[in-house]
Amino acid sequence: MNDLARYRLLTGASIPPAAKLLYSYLLDRAGGRNGALLLSSRRLASEVGLSTSAVRRNLHRLQQNGLIRLTPRYSEEGIRLTNQITFV
Repeated sequence: MNDLARYRLLTGASIPPAAKLLYSYLLDRAGGRNGALLLSSRRLASEVGLSTSAVRRNLHRLQQNGLIRLTPRYSEEGIRLTNQITFV
């Protein structure tokens, strides 16, 4: 997605600037809307410059607005792993 298309998409979304920043970062990391990511909230927070609670809050906002899908993952032993982030 080029910068102009991203700008048009995000200007129409009624989400806070931190969520827009996070969405743009995720798009860049995934290489576009066809990619998926496995990144922890802690790692995203350190890479984007937000707190882990702000990252979690804004990931859920992005999901509520239909921009991403968060899929929980678990190991065979039932241990919680990082969510898969998929673009919708």
